[in-house]
Amino acid sequence: MKHKYLKLSGFIVLVFLAAGIFFYHQFQPATEFSWGLNFSQSRARELGFDPRQLYLDILSDLKPDKIRLSAYWNQIERQRGTYDFAEIDDFLNLARQYDTEVILVVGKKQPRWPECHVPSWARDLSEFEQQNAELEMVVAAINHFKSFEAVKIWQVQNEPLFGFGEMCPKANRDFLKEEIALVKSLDSRPVMVADSGEFGRWLPTATTGADLFGTTMYRVVRNDFTGYFRYPLPPAFFRIKAGVVQTFTPMRNLIGVELQAEPWLSDSVSKIDLNTQMALMNPKVFRENIEYAKAAGFHDNYLWGVEWWYWLAKQHNDWGMWALAKDLLSGKIE
Repeated sequence: MKHKYLKLSGFIVLVFLAAGIFFYHQFQPATEFSWGLNFSQSRARELGFDPRQLYLDILSDLKPDKIRLSAYWNQIERQRGTYDFAEIDDFLNLARQYDTEVILVVGKKQPRWPECHVPSWARDLSEFEQQNAELEMVVAAINHFKSFEAVKIWQVQNEPLFGFGEMCPKANRDFLKEEIALVKSLDSRPVMVADSGEFGRWLPTATTGADLFGTTMYRVVRNDFTGYFRYPLPPAFFRIKAGVVQTFTPMRNLIGVELQAEPWLSDSVSKIDLNTQMALMNPKVFRENIEYAKAAGFHDNYLWGVEWWYWLAKQHNDWGMWALAKDLLSGKIE
């Protein structure tokens, strides 16, 4: 019996190894790379900055060609049926002024904690009622923002099928498909979905009707059980998962939509020792993550953490992260 078990285990290992090799070679990695940024007005406020000034400094000094912005539900519809798009309008007008292309995220689940950015009036609604309210908001948002030329890609929610965040369970897949179809019915620009790079299964998310797929990429994370933890995953892990997506879907453009360039903290920056923060993320680690992303092979990569670089620069006169990102975005680092 033990001999049969070992033979079966060995066979299974060979099957998985063969599948991994097959899917690895299905993905054609990029040889040239494009770098963009993520920006969160909520994170800017959390760190004590005026979002518009920080955003302007990003556009004027770092000069990114691409940026990902979030239309947070709890900020654009504080009262049901009453929409305030003024801040995002300003961001989009400035992006056009600086020739910066925008991915605009819409929907309940968005980048940055607590992940599900639900307005207070919608929190106690039933699941069905909240979904209908979300769809109403998405219709209003797309119909409003589609007049802005800077918007090149719509992203519907963020990691919607990955259960992570405060009171933020994974989305119903059928509802996600409905939401994506709704956005596509309202505007012709491509629609992207995203999933967790390390824990997401990718294929269920990639087969919801979107045109593009984005993955997050974090190297060192923290949880209450293990503390800080470095993922022991080689870049080939991402290539294999990309090969699966490209084998079973028509998607050819996969995007590294969040590349970690700030420390994963358990509390606010004011409560974590600066030396601890700098041990977790610094220009050396940043360069290592850049090389890791290149080895994974996605052409487009969006850096995560610009607000923290700004905080280091303004509060601690440490421009190291900001300067390195500037060199990368300007093409001084190949």
